[in-house]
Amino acid sequence: MDLPKWLILWLFAVCQITIQLSLGAANQKPNIIFIAVDDMGNNDIGYNNPEVDTPNLDNLANNGVILESNYVYPVCSPSRAAFMTGRYAHKIGFQRGPVEHKQPAYIESNYKTVAEKLTTNYGYAAHMIGKWHLGYCKDAVTPTNRGFDSFYGFYGGQENYYTYTSARYKDFRDNLTAVTPQNPNYPREDVDGYSTFEYKKRAIEIVGNHDKSVPLFLYLAFQAPHSPLQAPQELKDKYPGDWTYTDWDGSTKTTSRATFYAMVTAVDQAVGEVYTEMETQGLLDNAIIVFTSDNGGQPSQGGFNNPYRGAKGTFYEGGVRVPGFVYSKNLLTQSGYRHQGLLHASDWLPTFISLAGGSADLTTDIDLTSIDGVDQTQMLLNNGESARSKIILNIYDLERPSTIYGIVKQYGPEVWKYVQGDIGRRGIVYTATKSSRKRSNIQRLGRAEERTQRTINRKRTQKALTREHTQRAINDKYLFAISVDASETYNLYGDSASEIQAIQADLEAEIEAEKLVAVPPMNPYDCSNPNNLLDGFWSAGPGEGWCGCSP
Repeated sequence: MDLPKWLILWLFAVCQITIQLSLGAANQKPNIIFIAVDDMGNNDIGYNNPEVDTPNLDNLANNGVILESNYVYPVCSPSRAAFMTGRYAHKIGFQRGPVEHKQPAYIESNYKTVAEKLTTNYGYAAHMIGKWHLGYCKDAVTPTNRGFDSFYGFYGGQENYYTYTSARYKDFRDNLTAVTPQNPNYPREDVDGYSTFEYKKRAIEIVGNHDKSVPLFLYLAFQAPHSPLQAPQELKDKYPGDWTYTDWDGSTKTTSRATFYAMVTAVDQAVGEVYTEMETQGLLDNAIIVFTSDNGGQPSQGGFNNPYRGAKGTFYEGGVRVPGFVYSKNLLTQSGYRHQGLLHASDWLPTFISLAGGSADLTTDIDLTSIDGVDQTQMLLNNGESARSKIILNIYDLERPSTIYGIVKQYGPEVWKYVQGDIGRRGIVYTATKSSRKRSNIQRLGRAEERTQRTINRKRTQKALTREHTQRAINDKYLFAISVDASETYNLYGDSASEIQAIQADLEAEIEAEKLVAVPPMNPYDCSNPNNLLDGFWSAGPGEGWCGCSP
């Protein structure tokens, strides 16, 4: 039976509208949720270590793409500078280490941040929550003047999770306004006021109030599980017992692994609630979630990196190779696997811009023609090859005699790593061992003499090793085939094999070329009189603030 002409036209119009709506949804810029944690090592997340309870993160990672070669810097500020600018730290003056409260360091205005690019060029709303740690000597260099529509968090490092203080002074902002906790008498070990959950509340508020016609960029920069080690008691109760480890000098030490685990679990719970709110608000179907640590774990503070050698602050894999993953309900063509391709902290800026619709080669944008990051969308979304074959680990301060140079480079299926200088004293594979908390008084008394002797021996060993380390660190050279020796057991530098000699020469030539483009560090000194305190808060200031202070 023939359909009436009006019905045919109506059905055709409905089909056209459906197609257009479908195409519009497919072409819509994705919501980007960039989650960074602080001091989380390879062994500190559930998908690598079932001892820690992280069901939400595990679910996202196992249904996304786990990044097995996710490289950052050994400490906070250089990694965060690379996240924000897409540039190596040694090219923008952030190579020396963390920015301290009295240092006049900042990202210069000619280096555009990912938030500036996404808001100005691609129509995103951008919000930041948590730890900035990229300088604050003037208002112009703080988050809301570097592309973010809002900022809720702190400028410096190592903030107390309950009092929001750092180095004896308060450090918390709601945009540019210095704020005190809602209740300055929050009890320690309580859920109320715990910063991880306060950040979660603000993230849920942002997601709930977001205009869905505008793409969202949310940078959720948790301070956890960085010290000070603090967590609600109810989460610490999930991890009874003690953990010990063997330190680089052979001594046995106890670590606050239980509190550290509790801090990681708090992050997991926070991420789970933000995820649920995104789903409720309909923002998840067209979203990508990125998770990464900013450097490796510190065993003395509960963080472990095994099977990698070393710790936070070292250029062993344990300091610079960290957990990370990407997740999306609909944007990944393949999921549920571990990708071995090289990825660097600087890659997130060009990757996010590519996801937002920017040019994949980035050569048409004058702000980005000199960046070091590469667009990794094909690697992340389609299980393609990594877009990079090498990573400059750092070109430290050229003026210092014990400077550090490092590079990772791929040769066919092999990945090699070269480091010259002070790779880091803590050059062992740290492993946390759980032991019973209960010990008899007889055991404790019987071990007192043993502990005393161990302390004496440890101090002797430390003194000897420190002296030896200082003497040789300047000229130390390391060459590891990390694709087959991820624990960096065999230093092949100077090996007579011709193929190893060729790789060694190539990596040394790469470092020499990179030295030529390194700039002086932005934080060479502390200000003698920075004028960076206002009503008990670490503070910036109008105009040039205290950026021009003297050492």
